[in-house]
Amino acid sequence: MGASMFTKVIQIAFVVRDLDEAITIYSNKYGIGPWKISEISSKTVDDLYKYDDVTDFAYKVAMCDIGDLEWELVQPLDDKSIYADFLKEKGPGLHHIAFGVKDYDHTVADLKTKGQKVLSSGNWKGIRFAHFATEDDLDFVIELFKFPEK
Repeated sequence: MGASMFTKVIQIAFVVRDLDEAITIYSNKYGIGPWKISEISSKTVDDLYKYDDVTDFAYKVAMCDIGDLEWELVQPLDDKSIYADFLKEKGPGLHHIAFGVKDYDHTVADLKTKGQKVLSSGNWKGIRFAHFATEDDLDFVIELFKFPEK
């Protein structure tokens, strides 16, 4: 068994049916927040892919920090994203865990070599991201980030 390819957990993300309702529950019942809301689509993300095809889909995200961990809620806005597929097939729930890695490009290549398919990828505000189809092995999707050089 080799060393872990992951350096830390960055984010945990859940798919929800109604983002506003979910934020209200998280905030009012559990004190989780404040939330930053963004829309993700081909208008806000460069090189937006689903599987191996450039595509257009849209979803809203709400993000907040809990300690060093980012909590993300995702609401599909159409039926084209991996989140819409997840909601249709499984209902609301845990979708992905994002991990930090030492070398994004190497880890992406390594996962592909191991047969893991890229579900979705893009470049949002200079941050590269890729979601991998690891549900059969891990019961959740892995997301990796490549942050801009500082």
